[in-house]
Amino acid sequence: MGYTPHPKCTLPSPDDPNKIWRYMDFTQFISMLENQYFFFSRADNFDDPFEGSLPQTHEENVREDIFHEKSVNWSVQLLPKFRKLCKKYTFLNCWHLNGGESAAMWDIYLRSNQGICIQSTIDDLIDGLDTEEEVYISKVDYINYEEDDIPGWQGLGDTLSPFIYKRGSFRHESEVRAIIQDLPWQEEGKSREITAEDIRSEDLDGDHYDPGRTVDVDLETVIDTIRVSPKAEPWVEKLVANVCKTYELEADLIVESRMSRDPYH
Repeated sequence: MGYTPHPKCTLPSPDDPNKIWRYMDFTQFISMLENQYFFFSRADNFDDPFEGSLPQTHEENVREDIFHEKSVNWSVQLLPKFRKLCKKYTFLNCWHLNGGESAAMWDIYLRSNQGICIQSTIDDLIDGLDTEEEVYISKVDYINYEEDDIPGWQGLGDTLSPFIYKRGSFRHESEVRAIIQDLPWQEEGKSREITAEDIRSEDLDGDHYDPGRTVDVDLETVIDTIRVSPKAEPWVEKLVANVCKTYELEADLIVESRMSRDPYH
C-alpha cells in the first residue's frame, strides 16, 4: 500500500517549500542505512505531552451519542483513556518543511556535533515507501489549544486529526509527518464500532505495545542530499562518505552544509 491519501491529511501546497529535511544522529543514520528502513516512533514516546490530545474547547462540544450508550458519560469517563489508547497505536516519522537547512533544527534535535540531515521531497518520500502498511502524510497545523478547535473533529470516528495538530509554540518545527495508525478495532481496512468495554479492558501501562514501527524504503529514491552538521569536525564528514560508499550510495549525495561556510566581512 505505502502512501495512502486521507481526507484529514493535507500535503504541502505548491506555495510551500519543496524540500523536506530529517535530522538524526550518526547512530540513527547508520541504522537507517544498515536496515534500509525508516523508524516510526510510537506517539506517546514523544516529549510533547500534548501529542495526540484535544484542545480544551472540545471539552464542551464533544458528542454524547457517539458511543451509542446513553447511560455512559463517555466524554468524562472514557474519552481521555481513548485518546491515550490511540497514542499507543499511532506511529510517527517526522520531517521539517523548509527551503533550506534550519539552525534551530540542528540545535534542537541533535545532542552532539556528529549529526546528519537527509533532504528529500514529498514526491520522493511517497515514491520511496516500500511497505504493505497504510502510510498517511500530512503537514502539521499549529493552533491555540486554549481557544481553537480542531476543524471538523467528530469524536471517536476521527482518530487521526489530533495527530496533525500541535500547539502554536511548535510552529518553528514546520513539520510534515508520515503516520501509521494500526488501531485494534480496525480489521482489514474496515472499522467496527468501538465499545466502552473495549476501552475499559485496555491496560495503558501494559508492555504489549509496540515501541515503534519500521517501514522499508528505497533510500536511493528518498535521499536527494546528505548533509553533515555544520559544527562537525572534518573527520566526521570523511566517515560519513566512507559509510555511504560501504552502503553503495552515490558520493555526490553528500553536499556541504551551507551553514558551515565562513561569513564575508
